[in-house]
Amino acid sequence: MTSVLLNRQIAAAFGTCEEAPLKGALDALQSAGLSDLAANLVNLLVEIEDTYDRHAEIERRAEKARRLVACLDLTGDVLCEWDLVSRKIKQSSAWQRRFGTIGGAPVRSIDDWLEWILPDDRAMVGERLNTVLQRRAPLMEIEHRMLDPDDGWRWWLLRCRVSVRDGEGKPKRLLVLHRDITDQKRSEAALVRAKEEAESANRARGAFLANMSHEIRTPMNAVVGMTELALDTPLDEVQRGYLETVKSSADALLTIIDDVLDLSKIEAGRLELESVVFSLRNVLGDTMRGLAVSAHRKGLEVLLDVAPDLPDRLYGDPTRLRQVLSNLVGNAIKFTERGEVAVEVSKLRHSGMSLYLQFVVRDTGVGIAPELHEQIFDAFMQGDPSTARRFGGTGLGLAITNRLVKLMDGQIWLESEPGGGSTFYFTARVAAEPNAAAPSFELPTGLQGRAVLVIDDCPHALALIARMLQQLGLEVDTTDDASRVPALVAERARVGRPYDLILADGGMPAPGGLALLQTFDNVLLLLANHAQRQELARSAAVPSRPHLVKPVFEDNLFDALRAAFDVADLRRLELARFEVDEAAVLGLDAAEPLNVLLVEDTLVNQALAVQLLTKAGHRVTVANNGVEALEWFEQQPFDLILMDLQMPLIDGMEATAKIRAREASRSWAVGEGPRQCYIAAMTAHAMQGDRERCLAAGMDDYISKPIRRQALNALLKRAIDHRRAPKGELSVLLQNWTG
Repeated sequence: MTSVLLNRQIAAAFGTCEEAPLKGALDALQSAGLSDLAANLVNLLVEIEDTYDRHAEIERRAEKARRLVACLDLTGDVLCEWDLVSRKIKQSSAWQRRFGTIGGAPVRSIDDWLEWILPDDRAMVGERLNTVLQRRAPLMEIEHRMLDPDDGWRWWLLRCRVSVRDGEGKPKRLLVLHRDITDQKRSEAALVRAKEEAESANRARGAFLANMSHEIRTPMNAVVGMTELALDTPLDEVQRGYLETVKSSADALLTIIDDVLDLSKIEAGRLELESVVFSLRNVLGDTMRGLAVSAHRKGLEVLLDVAPDLPDRLYGDPTRLRQVLSNLVGNAIKFTERGEVAVEVSKLRHSGMSLYLQFVVRDTGVGIAPELHEQIFDAFMQGDPSTARRFGGTGLGLAITNRLVKLMDGQIWLESEPGGGSTFYFTARVAAEPNAAAPSFELPTGLQGRAVLVIDDCPHALALIARMLQQLGLEVDTTDDASRVPALVAERARVGRPYDLILADGGMPAPGGLALLQTFDNVLLLLANHAQRQELARSAAVPSRPHLVKPVFEDNLFDALRAAFDVADLRRLELARFEVDEAAVLGLDAAEPLNVLLVEDTLVNQALAVQLLTKAGHRVTVANNGVEALEWFEQQPFDLILMDLQMPLIDGMEATAKIRAREASRSWAVGEGPRQCYIAAMTAHAMQGDRERCLAAGMDDYISKPIRRQALNALLKRAIDHRRAPKGELSVLLQNWTG
């Protein structure tokens, strides 16, 4: 026998040795002539031992179950089994402790338990129980509230499944688990309250930012506008210097205001990127041209190198891309005293519609210490406290840039050493057609292979222009020493391959630059790298020739070559981009004055807007608020209404809605579709979505204060174009304004 217990019992019964009790008993029986009895005893003991073994397994399982129940008790969960026939609850010890009695009354049945559930939850619990009982789901889980005499209504999670069914498949028993989730529910409620409070604070913050923007920009509008008007009057040099200082300081303050608002909008999650189609090279070119003026004043070279395989038609947010580039290039110019600032753009990868670009902004400036490379992207941080005093700035530009790059699904980092210049890298994701091709610049067949000599004392500029010319199919020689030009020209002439064109940096000292114009009579293209007016004045004494303004880009280099080679029908003529008068650029027609209703409640802004509009030759009527605007609208027709948003009595949004409603009713009565009045919001708001809200309210346009003359002139041109357009159909008008 293998059972220790059975061996011990045999030894006690037969008085034999415990080491082999059965053998001694059997030997005694056989000695007494009872062999059959001995055999039967053996069979009986085998059956008994099997029973012992089965009982031991049951005991092990029971012990395991007791341990599992003890572990379950540690979790705080309550387990029980419901008898659906007798409606009694088979209770665990945890059940007894938690639900054995409630309010002094024993809870022994399912009906007793239901009495303590919140009445509002009973129907829901019953419905969910039926999903399990009717086999619509194998397991049921539901949250409900149950009364605790000591703690009011507590939340419980109820889980159950059918454990026994009868022969017909009807449920007989349910295994039920209860879990107290009151603390979890209270935490969830606290999170909801915190979220609501945060959203409320965010809305208050947004309203504060909008109001702050309005309150600051309104007086700044008067400062900037009146200063511009004063600068247009006869002034002596001292007065002009004072006013130009005022204007530059006001512009600097507006830049700070915009930076603070941008950072606040980004941190509040209120800034969203738009997705519009744009020309990559136009955005890059416009940005670099605007920044090149200040760089040229310092004698810096400005370069833009766009990879030739990059497509030009992209989808993304050109405004924010321009802002990032302006911040980085502007910083590079500010912290560079001599040398160059270069921007390189290349393609990382093109997957489907997603095009990943890499931008590199490199300068030869003061550099940044390695320990500051990370924290320089934090708000209000400068590369060094001394540079903050020397160069100025709020330290917000790179913080905003960092956040904008992340919004564009990109990264930004830098490489720099003190005194060794800085190189900023950033990536951005835009959209482009999968098979989008780069723009093609091909000279006529007769011009390809022409020989060109490029002269520039900046190695990077020399290499960049040479590569552009080679891509256009020209044969290019380069030199950074103007004194070698006569020898090079003579050598080419000697072998019968004279230079067809010489491209020279106009800023190089004699015998280079402008001095070359007096030496050679072949075609010469002047490249100016000083302030534009000074360069044009210097070239006024020489015969008129096609010229370029640095920085040089593919399109204007292409057109300048066509002009230099006397090719007609130029497709991209931008040779004198900065020479044209501002009014001519905007295409304003002074012979078409507009009848303008100015709705503005601030006297200073009224005076400024009236001055700007009347100087442009337009007729102006002033309304101090929305009520007066409606009265004037009834008295006479207007081509344009400039509508402030924040006004007493009736604000701009409501006034616009009433004007549109009156236009619709008037159209219905007359039976025709008159042209709608062009309404433009004129507001100091500068928050995300303001423009969209204005357009949704029925306005046609939007201009932000402080009002810049160029922006206002562009708006006036759009109003003139609107007046020239054919009248709208009545059906369209009614569809837009009668819902």
